[in-house]
Amino acid sequence: MKKTFLSILLGATIISAGAFCANAQTPDTPDMPKVEHKIDFRQMHQKMQNKIAEDLNLTAEQQEQAKAIHEKGRAEIEPLIKEMKDLREKMDTKRRSNMEEFENILTPDQKAKFEEMKKNAPHHKMKGMHKGPHFGHHGAPFEGKAPEMPAPQPVE
Repeated sequence: MKKTFLSILLGATIISAGAFCANAQTPDTPDMPKVEHKIDFRQMHQKMQNKIAEDLNLTAEQQEQAKAIHEKGRAEIEPLIKEMKDLREKMDTKRRSNMEEFENILTPDQKAKFEEMKKNAPHHKMKGMHKGPHFGHHGAPFEGKAPEMPAPQPVE
């Protein structure tokens, strides 16, 4: 009796799982709306501050002091961030100018070969020559925008 019951239960589970999987949509399914992931860094920072305050059992006074320290530091850093952005733009302009100057000394055959080299280059910097904003570590743009995040994967 137990074997029969277990066999029926196992069979029903397998059939149910098969039916569920057959109806499930994958992330590539056109019917599924694309989810855009926007990271709110201020909200994320606030949650982190709250967690630290809770874990360290900070008093209200300490929390206010920490907030003031953070705001002061941010105010001091902002001009430096702008300066870095301006320097990056100048560097990118100079790099593009140097690359154009280099390409101008190439023969048509060399230019064609060089373009093919850029297309097939495994290195990210060569692939992005003459394109868009400068990308830093891990491909994240330096413009204060959140990088595209991959879609969440279902938990198995």
